[in-house]
Amino acid sequence: MNLMRAPWLLGFLLLLTTSAAHAQTRSFCCTDTNGRRSCGDSLPQVCYDRAYSEITGGRVVREVEAPLTPEQRARKDAELRAQRERLAKEAEARRRDQVLLESYSSVGELDRRRDRDIGNLEGELRAARAREADLLVQQAKLEKSKPAKGSFPKMLADNIAVNTSELEAIRTVISSKQRDIEQLRVRFDADRERYIQLTGSPAR
Repeated sequence: MNLMRAPWLLGFLLLLTTSAAHAQTRSFCCTDTNGRRSCGDSLPQVCYDRAYSEITGGRVVREVEAPLTPEQRARKDAELRAQRERLAKEAEARRRDQVLLESYSSVGELDRRRDRDIGNLEGELRAARAREADLLVQQAKLEKSKPAKGSFPKMLADNIAVNTSELEAIRTVISSKQRDIEQLRVRFDADRERYIQLTGSPAR
């Protein structure tokens, strides 16, 4: 067919070509500090530190946010850290709840475990206090053995030093056991309260 004899067809093909070219046209636009819109087939320099739009065929296909300032980046990083910490704490709380439910079948079983564990520590504490009492008796005897005048015999001085060292050590053990017992009571009280919340068991 001779296109020169069908001008309408030539115009139609030209329109299709123009439309296709327009559809493929891509530009980048942003608003500068003065409120003017700047566009280009590549990102204009004025848009480097601003939010901009990518436009293809006259349609916005992508919106890009402005780069964060150092202060905004620091704030965002802090928010992300706080969010991660919160999620980690929530996950740990769920894990503890699961362990609690799997460890005990009733409040009574939890109470028995508490009494047994605390009883074991209290037995160790009684043994430590008994040893302290023995050392205090030895200390009193050593004090009576001190000569009224002159220097101590070497053996006596050594025995006094050993006794003093053992007393300090056993008192450290006693303090530690007392802390352990208190911490165990607090932990079991919290576990008991949480177990009742999770299971709806009556508090006895």
